[in-house]
Amino acid sequence: MKKTEKIITMVVAIGGGFAGLWGAYTAYDASKFKQPFDEREQMVKSFTSQISSAEKRKDNKEAVRVSLLYEKYEEKWRAARQVVRLIEPFENLVTYSLSLNESTNLRQLLVTSSDGESNPLIPTKTLGAAYLALGEYQRAVAQLNVASNKNNDPNTYALQAAAYGGLANGTNNQKVKWTYQEAAIDNFALAHKALSGNEEKLYGFVLANPDLKILLEKKGVELTR
Repeated sequence: MKKTEKIITMVVAIGGGFAGLWGAYTAYDASKFKQPFDEREQMVKSFTSQISSAEKRKDNKEAVRVSLLYEKYEEKWRAARQVVRLIEPFENLVTYSLSLNESTNLRQLLVTSSDGESNPLIPTKTLGAAYLALGEYQRAVAQLNVASNKNNDPNTYALQAAAYGGLANGTNNQKVKWTYQEAAIDNFALAHKALSGNEEKLYGFVLANPDLKILLEKKGVELTR
């Protein structure tokens, strides 16, 4: 872990334990795209097996109980898939803003799909991007740190840079601000290196992000090839 990120872990004081089973799902190759659907298939089989077993035993109370749990799971699953679809352009650095209606819808979907304080049905990178889109920068950093520790993904680094830029802009504590700024620059540099030869998308993302753009310009970072 970089020195600045060690400091930030203490400053933010947010656990990164939201990852769960879905933490590794950050890339959109064929096998990883199938992962949430495979998991859902296993859950459906488990629920239907339990319901069938209860019905055979004529245990109607248990059959109803499991049926209600199954219904709740399906509701959470549908909400999680809607979050993934809604946030995909943001996650892929295609856009950096949501409409008011999209933001309202996203907040409700996150509540519906969550399981208490965690949200295991949504990949950590996607969840981090969702929090970033809503301006919840500390939550975004917590999720994106988990995602970036699992893979060398330039989009994740870019999203982290934006989240740290937002945190830097939101504090008057100069020491904390400096720490956030350094983390934003570090992550931008990692994204830039990973995208070597194909930086246009990254530059477009930064130019659409006022906090990050101003920060990088003040630090003398070039935003052209």
